[in-house]
Amino acid sequence: MDKMTQKLHDFLLQQVNEMAQEWLDSREIEEYSVYSADASSEVTEYLREQNHYFTRTIVQVLKEGSLKNLSGWAQEIATKRARSGNPLYQSIRHFKTFRFIFLNRIEVFVDLHQSNITQRDILLWNKILNEAFDRMIELFTRYYGEVAEAQAYSQKMLISELSTPVISISDTVGVVPLIGQIDDYKSNDFAEKIMLQAKDLELSCLIIDLSGVPSIDTMMTNELFQVVNMLELLGIDTTFTGIRPEIALTAVQLGIDFSKIRTYGKLKDAVSNLLHKR
Repeated sequence: MDKMTQKLHDFLLQQVNEMAQEWLDSREIEEYSVYSADASSEVTEYLREQNHYFTRTIVQVLKEGSLKNLSGWAQEIATKRARSGNPLYQSIRHFKTFRFIFLNRIEVFVDLHQSNITQRDILLWNKILNEAFDRMIELFTRYYGEVAEAQAYSQKMLISELSTPVISISDTVGVVPLIGQIDDYKSNDFAEKIMLQAKDLELSCLIIDLSGVPSIDTMMTNELFQVVNMLELLGIDTTFTGIRPEIALTAVQLGIDFSKIRTYGKLKDAVSNLLHKR
């Protein structure tokens, strides 16, 4: 590292506190955001420490001439942001804000040492540090995406595990409330689970409520009615509630005869009538 680059390196490290404060002062009120200007003093200090860590990591690139050590900060902070639910766009916006603050400090340094700095020096520093920022954002985005994807998968699996329980509401009547996107059920053997649970509970009637399902495709509609046929073999009557028009249309297109299946518009009506009869 040449003499002026070393001086820039040292100068930027001396500016760590000032740059962090300028960034913190630039915050605005953002509802439910870790970056919000009205965040607690504890959160503000936490952000300050992260910013110090970030700045030192970026400045170190000047000394090492390598981008290989950027992933530590990116992975740690991206993981925290993703797990806390902070939108990615907010972090990217703050990267942009801090880059502007950081480059302004380099301008200050250049003004202080004009006679000893060449145009080549300025171009080189600009190239190195902007590459460092770009790489950090790239890594941050990648790690954030990996964590968010893993969380989404875990949530989907949890929904799949929890979304097909047969809820017993009497000795003979049970309810299966299907909730969310129907894709969550396709790979989860939910039909088998329904039948096994209904049999174990010794039900004579099972209500399948579809009011929490926004849409349904041909494959799933067909599978639902296969469940009806299999439950019938076990001596269990099936009642559908909350059937949307598009579900009914899909069933008609499949040639499924609704006349053989008891349906109600609302779950509460089905529960009331079935319990009253029993």
